[in-house]
Amino acid sequence: MRKLLVFVLLALLVVLGGCIGGTSETQTSTSEQPSTSTSTMPLGEWKADGIIGENEYSHELSLAGGKLVIYWRNDDEYLYMALKGETTGWIAIGFEPSRAMKDADMVFGWVENGEVKIVDAYSTGTYGPHPPDENLGGSSDILEYAGKEENGVTIIEFKRKLDTGDQYDKAFSPGQKVKFIFAMADSDDFTAKHNVAKGSGELQLEG
Repeated sequence: MRKLLVFVLLALLVVLGGCIGGTSETQTSTSEQPSTSTSTMPLGEWKADGIIGENEYSHELSLAGGKLVIYWRNDDEYLYMALKGETTGWIAIGFEPSRAMKDADMVFGWVENGEVKIVDAYSTGTYGPHPPDENLGGSSDILEYAGKEENGVTIIEFKRKLDTGDQYDKAFSPGQKVKFIFAMADSDDFTAKHNVAKGSGELQLEG
């Protein structure tokens, strides 16, 4: 009888030990990230360094199946933006075109032999050309910029005034919805055709 009692007690201890000290497998699931997101964390300092820092931008928009991601923030005076594309050539964004590419206020950026190049341009025709503003009698109004090309990905960051006063730049205001077009190429020649991705979208400036 005593042996049976000891056996029962040992069996209970084993069962209880398994319940208390046992391990459980945690299953995690992944889902596709939304195309747009807004940071709820306080914004950090913006730096033109070719690095998209945590909380450096308050908005992001994924385009062309993730081939291009646009990041932006603004205050009452300036627009700060980053373009991150899966290309070793140029990346471009064009603001407020009237039809196709026509009248778009464009910014092209790329990294060539380790040097960052940026062009403030304007599309004079439905499908181009898009000469630099300076060639049209305007001015280059990109105040700060930087970039990086690494592992087949190019990042371009830039800063400009919301309203530059240049007739070849679109004037923005806080809270405005801005239509845009975008394109990428595998060439460092910004007059070369966009053969990686192209499209359009809309972004919301903060009020």
